[in-house]
Amino acid sequence: MKFLKRKTLPEIILYSLVSLLFAVVAFTYIYILFWAVMSGAKTHDEIVMNPFSFPKKWLWSHFVDVTRLLEVNGNGFFDMLFNSCYFSIVGCFIQQFTTITFAYCCTKYKFPGSGLPYVIILIMLTLPIYGAGGAQYKLFRSLGLVDSYWHVICSAGGMSAQFLYYRAFFKNLSWTYAEAAQIDGAGHFQIYFKVMLPQARPIFGALFLTSWLASWNNYETALLYLPNLPTLPVGIYQFNTEMMYRARLDILFAACVLVSIPALLLFIAFNKVITTNVSLGGIKG
Repeated sequence: MKFLKRKTLPEIILYSLVSLLFAVVAFTYIYILFWAVMSGAKTHDEIVMNPFSFPKKWLWSHFVDVTRLLEVNGNGFFDMLFNSCYFSIVGCFIQQFTTITFAYCCTKYKFPGSGLPYVIILIMLTLPIYGAGGAQYKLFRSLGLVDSYWHVICSAGGMSAQFLYYRAFFKNLSWTYAEAAQIDGAGHFQIYFKVMLPQARPIFGALFLTSWLASWNNYETALLYLPNLPTLPVGIYQFNTEMMYRARLDILFAACVLVSIPALLLFIAFNKVITTNVSLGGIKG
């Protein structure tokens, strides 16, 4: 109420309209999730005949049936769950660690070409590169990285758009911290791992979580490069394709709900980390 008292009438109206808009958007997302859970507990015929009605009987056994019916190339539900966890967690950690280290070196150490990665990433974001997929697949196949757990380790590193976030963070981070550590006899690795990297934990955590959410839902990479090591999104895609003419929408919705639970719980637990504003503390005298 104190906030509204300090505002003029047009500002209060605008604030109310924006709040109403966000409330409608939030309700829409919550309703979609509830509708998916409700559809997963209905029969296929109930979904087709009246998709927005409550089920006559809540069939929670459909969520158990998913673990039995979801199978791709001999990989069951829990095999695909392991693959999803491995590719998303290990791949995202390697990607974030290599990117933040690369950004730190290019920002805090001046050497010939230290500014070149920044220019290259800007060009890559501005001018999309077409036709590289075939050459990339041929390279991975010749290296034996197709259908291999090593694929995620060897392909996760490299430059990405998140380099820009880390570069901006280290650019605004005072070098005084490192100078104080150098006076105490710290080397370059000690400065990075014990002084600079801990201060980057908020932005590292936020970018890791957002990258994990994207990787958890990604099915194109696993479908193309890991056909015999499918993830859960690939399993749902294959199940939907195979059931096209003998559909089981109840099982499909139940599978979608189960797959979305880890991402939903992670977002609820760490939403403040994901949406945090990284602020830099001052240097004490």
